[in-house]
Amino acid sequence: MFYNLHTIWQLILTAFGLLFFAGVSWRRPRLGAWLVIFLAPLYLLKIGNWPMTILEALIWVFVGVWVVRRIKTGNKSLPTSLFEREERRSGFFWPVVLILSGVIISTIFSSDPKIGLGILKSWFLAPIIFAFVLDDVFEGSGFKEIFSALFASAAAVAAISFVYLIFGRLTFDGRLAAFYLSPNHLAMWLSPGIVAGMGLWFCAKNNWQKFFLFLVSCFLFLVLYFTYSYGAWIGLVVAVIFILFYLWRLKLINQRHLFHVSCFMFFVFALVFFLQLYGSYGEKLMSLLSSPRSSWQSRLMVWQAAIKILKNHWLIGIGPGLFQPYYLDYQKYFPPYLEWAVPQPHNLFLAWWLQAGLLGLIGFLWLVIKFFKQTASIVRHHLFPTLSSTEERGQNELTTPTVSPSRVREGESKKGWVFAIKQPLTIFSMAVIIYFLVHGLVDATFWKNDLALIFWVIVLSS
Repeated sequence: MFYNLHTIWQLILTAFGLLFFAGVSWRRPRLGAWLVIFLAPLYLLKIGNWPMTILEALIWVFVGVWVVRRIKTGNKSLPTSLFEREERRSGFFWPVVLILSGVIISTIFSSDPKIGLGILKSWFLAPIIFAFVLDDVFEGSGFKEIFSALFASAAAVAAISFVYLIFGRLTFDGRLAAFYLSPNHLAMWLSPGIVAGMGLWFCAKNNWQKFFLFLVSCFLFLVLYFTYSYGAWIGLVVAVIFILFYLWRLKLINQRHLFHVSCFMFFVFALVFFLQLYGSYGEKLMSLLSSPRSSWQSRLMVWQAAIKILKNHWLIGIGPGLFQPYYLDYQKYFPPYLEWAVPQPHNLFLAWWLQAGLLGLIGFLWLVIKFFKQTASIVRHHLFPTLSSTEERGQNELTTPTVSPSRVREGESKKGWVFAIKQPLTIFSMAVIIYFLVHGLVDATFWKNDLALIFWVIVLSS
């Protein structure tokens, strides 16, 4: 669902806004990159009859300004930062090639290539190019800015959503969706923002910063609760468990802190479960477990239809953005559907296979596995460097300062401040992708403009 900007005044304001953004990106590229992520929810605004959203326009303006800026400064070659850490980048090259190849092939042989080309542009080319430019602008150390933009954007969306909640602007079943198509879409943006806030809290140096981040995160939790998106809740819980376990294994938190946080999490989980079971919305949980027309039963039917479609299109898929017509066409093989408007198959992996073919699915799985292996390696290397030879040790002293876990945690090492900020946030970046994967079991968490941007930015900036 898009909101069309079609009146003359809307188009004039859009043009002035993009010009202002171009000026900001020219004078302060880091702020321009921050604003692209912060304003990602503006993908819901479509510019007139153009096949472009406000988010895409911001990305292309930012990239264009970056190119012109480099040409004007006489640096016409690609930045050296794009070729640094060659081993990591080469590891991502072939998975990305497989993904793009799968999407392109599936689009070419689809029943409506125009829709596929639009998705290829919006969810793949634009965010991938932006992620590479972002890495140059932040010089390979922009995790703090990325997380702060994501957290601030989630907070702004939560504030607007809270106004919807106050005035009772809810869905027919009493869930909070705000200006999104569904409550799940709202939850998909709030949840990564909560993980980002946790990462910023862990790296904050002042108590007042931690207190502020804690308050805003609690507010995000509150708004997320009223979406009643069980998939988002479970995905977030798994992501938090991963964070706690990983930080404990790396000795960045001790057993006492782990116990206190675990107790707090258990209390929150028990409270939410009690409210769902016995509160005013208890019928939703009971309906989910027992009703033959629940959202769970509806998803089972959608998955059955998706698998049936895959049996006939298992190699190249059906093409991006075309699940809805195929889903309706396959209704004749099933009892009457419980849910008719289904743009995505309610599963991340089925969505990849159907819309990017077998090549795209393999590329996606390969990319995710490579991401986790390399980010885990980065964290271990910079927090606990171990070298076997004297020559390697000498090289390490020139490039990678040795920082003890306690000093990394407190940010006290003057030479190692980059690692004190970046490496813990790398752990939280893995948690964001884990959230995508877990929630993706019941929803298509990648296949949305804002989520595609966050996915590519996090994976390619690791």
